[in-house]
Parts: sequence; C-alpha cells; structure tokens
Amino acid sequence: MKHSPSHSGCQVFHFGAWRWCVTRALELLEVHESVATFHEHASLAGMDELLPLKPAPEGYLKLVEVKVDIEYAMTKTDLTKPIIVALVIGLSGESLGPMVIDGWHRIYRALSEGRETLPAYLLNPAAAEAIRIPL
Repeated sequence: MKHSPSHSGCQVFHFGAWRWCVTRALELLEVHESVATFHEHASLAGMDELLPLKPAPEGYLKLVEVKVDIEYAMTKTDLTKPIIVALVIGLSGESLGPMVIDGWHRIYRALSEGRETLPAYLLNPAAAEAIRIPL
C-alpha cells in the first residue's frame, strides 16, 4: 500500500500547531511492532479535564476541550483497541510530553464507565516524526 503524501482521505488528528496522520500510524503499527511500545494499562488520570464529561466550574471557561461524538463513543468504540500516543516535540527539539493522537472516543467511554486505564501504543520518536504533518 502506498500512502498518499497529501493525506487525502486519511484520518488526521490536529492539536494546536501539530498534526499527525493516524492512518499512517496504524499502517506502521500493522507492519512494524518496533515503532511503538505497548502498554497494557495506560493511566487515564486527568484526561477527564480535556473531555466534555463535566462543565467548567461556575464563572470559568474551559480553554481546551477535545470534541467527541458521545453517541459514537458510547456505542461503537472498542475498549480493547489500544489508543495511540505520540510525544510532542517543540520547535527547539525538546519533548513537550505525550499526546493522544487516536482514541479520544475510547477514552471518553472508558472514563464514563469508571475505567482508569486503557491499552496504549507509545510511538517511538522516529515513528512520531514520520507521521507528523507539517503545517
């Protein structure tokens, strides 16, 4: 399979100044297990703050919120399918920490059901860079 360099038809996750081709990440994971480290129990602690699970406190504005289709999340997600995480690299090459690039609907459902962990793939730096789409 030849991946489209335009990412036309790809699933893309966009956050701030970063974009990742989720379709390409899935392709790499299918072919090369070495592109990621598998974690059977990735913690979801604090993720609820980024989802529409609860409103901002009275008088406050939630500055970051990942939009999810709640009906899809609660009926069509597979919580055994690992989420995909990439390290965000800053302009100076420093790590800004991990970012979930695939699996927000699963996280929403898991948290709604009281789960504290999900399986996850943490992409290695080379794979994360290979799937990043420059702006």
